[in-house]
Amino acid sequence: MRRLALITSLLALPMAAQAETSICDTSGAIVQAGIDARVAGTAAPEAIKTISAGYTGDMERYQGAVQPLVDWVYSLPEEQLDDGVAEAYVAACLAQ
Repeated sequence: MRRLALITSLLALPMAAQAETSICDTSGAIVQAGIDARVAGTAAPEAIKTISAGYTGDMERYQGAVQPLVDWVYSLPEEQLDDGVAEAYVAACLAQ
């Protein structure tokens, strides 16, 4: 019985890591979309609406993350708005 529990938990580890990677990658994509919108001169409320609209179906669960991530992007100093922000966000997310 213990052997079965051990095997089950070991098999679940890669699945949990894969799910975390997916969440971090998707969150990073939201951050990048927020950066792109801000650089293009889009107001934060419009960016939130537009980005959220892109997350439907299986991706709809990420809509709740759009507003806080976009708000965070719009709070950054303008000189920090480059591709490195989204990459750093994903790296920090994966490090948790």
